[in-house]
Amino acid sequence: MEDQIIKKISIRLPGGNKQLEHLLEQNIPQGIHALIIGPGCEFVAIQLGKYYPDMNIIADDSDSVIQIRMNLKDEDRIKVKMMDYAKTDFEDGFFDLIYAQASISVSNKKEIVKELKRILSAQGILCAGDIVSLKKPVPEFVKDIWERSGLDPIDSTEIKNFYESKGIKCLSEKDFSTTLKDFYEKILFEISKATKSEKEADKKYFSRMKHESYAYLKLGGDKYIGFKSMIFRKLK
Repeated sequence: MEDQIIKKISIRLPGGNKQLEHLLEQNIPQGIHALIIGPGCEFVAIQLGKYYPDMNIIADDSDSVIQIRMNLKDEDRIKVKMMDYAKTDFEDGFFDLIYAQASISVSNKKEIVKELKRILSAQGILCAGDIVSLKKPVPEFVKDIWERSGLDPIDSTEIKNFYESKGIKCLSEKDFSTTLKDFYEKILFEISKATKSEKEADKKYFSRMKHESYAYLKLGGDKYIGFKSMIFRKLK
């Protein structure tokens, strides 16, 4: 089971395992309640469950929730729910750790970060991995990639200030943009090995990711699309 989840996270998530490694390098304090935002982080949930006995994952669509539950069928202690990231059902100050990897680089990011700060405990930790814009002006083919994926990346030089303006302090940041080449190459390999029935079952995903991978690897998207991992502490 764990080997299957490792494969899934390395293929499906920008940054691969680097963001989790970045977090664990910080000697994070053990706590009770932890939250993961978005699909594809099943392996992360298992690893962080060693530090946080109450592990939660939320996704904002039913298909993702079903897939996460299937992948974690042997991990009953991990709670999986469908929620709007900007309007969760959790109490104020509930979570000691919130982890989001490539899941909140969206147009309503301001509202989401405000919500995450609300549900973070005093001195709680937010580990955020963001798709970022590396260079301006952004060409139309890159804008098309982001529109298809529902992304609205912030400039790499501005992303830390964006978070800190919301009342959380950056403890550490790392640029993992170079991992995206491996991410997209693995996506193309996955697509090439997928069966006809698998492609028919999720046409939208395969079409979008084939287009996105080709644009990044062949059209120069690597000059404009990056990925940053940042670790923040709530100030108050």
